[in-house]
Amino acid sequence: MKKIVPLLMLAVILAGCQTTFRTVDERFMAQPAAHRHVQVLPVWFEGAGNIDRSLSTNDLQVLCRQSGKDLVRTIRRELQSKGYEVVGPVQLWQGDQSSAGWGTGFCGPLETVQMDLCENLLQQFPFPADGRPLTFQTNTALGFFRYLATWSPARFEHNPFHYQMTSSLTNVLFWMGATNSEAVLLVDTKAFFESEHKHTQRVVWNWTGGGLLATAEVGVNLAILAAAVLVGADSAPVPVWVDPFWRSDNSLQHNIALVDVQTREVLWLNRREFKHKDPRDAEILADTVVGTLADLPRVP
Repeated sequence: MKKIVPLLMLAVILAGCQTTFRTVDERFMAQPAAHRHVQVLPVWFEGAGNIDRSLSTNDLQVLCRQSGKDLVRTIRRELQSKGYEVVGPVQLWQGDQSSAGWGTGFCGPLETVQMDLCENLLQQFPFPADGRPLTFQTNTALGFFRYLATWSPARFEHNPFHYQMTSSLTNVLFWMGATNSEAVLLVDTKAFFESEHKHTQRVVWNWTGGGLLATAEVGVNLAILAAAVLVGADSAPVPVWVDPFWRSDNSLQHNIALVDVQTREVLWLNRREFKHKDPRDAEILADTVVGTLADLPRVP
């Protein structure tokens, strides 16, 4: 019996007897005021849409510029509402460095930082099926993080807050003259605009063919259920259901991380995908940004 007790204690420790949930590094939480001054890297904004007779390429460019302006205003406002002091302007980056006044040598390092954020850091954490914020479970004994998703069991992941961004981040900050900030915010946003023509097609289908298919599927399922009752089935039959409706393609996606300027280590990160949200609507766009930054700690 005496030999079993130590083994049980070891098992409890390895299992992680104290478990917390967070999207932020505990070192950052210990002194968030030490990162009060934040520099925002030029915000990456990529827009796509249904190019047709109701939405030309020029129309799409106009929509991207307007939504991009709404995006950067919301980012600045939300950071300030949480007590951060934004150092310098918050600018938009749409891949055209000449329009922003940047030199030709700025584009390459900035794209390297974007790739580091989206592919090297965040790609290992897929979007949750239900659109929840990125959530990590800390096993305090082992020092690992588990990413939770509704569609699969929790699996061990390496601590994302020990990830060090590429040295290109330092080069970009030097190029921008960012000398008074303790942290830098990286924002990568993608938007899809549904054209008016596609919107009309979707509405017509949902009220005609989609409605008829839905009615037919209800009838089929009722018939299957009635047959199961007649034969005395022990369990209810699996319903036959194929979504007959055409869903809107309007959507938004935000990848955001707060990084320590000196160490280039990640302090906080999140990624959210918002389906059926129209990027044209400034209020909707603002709500998605606020939702993505909701877990960013406030600075006292």
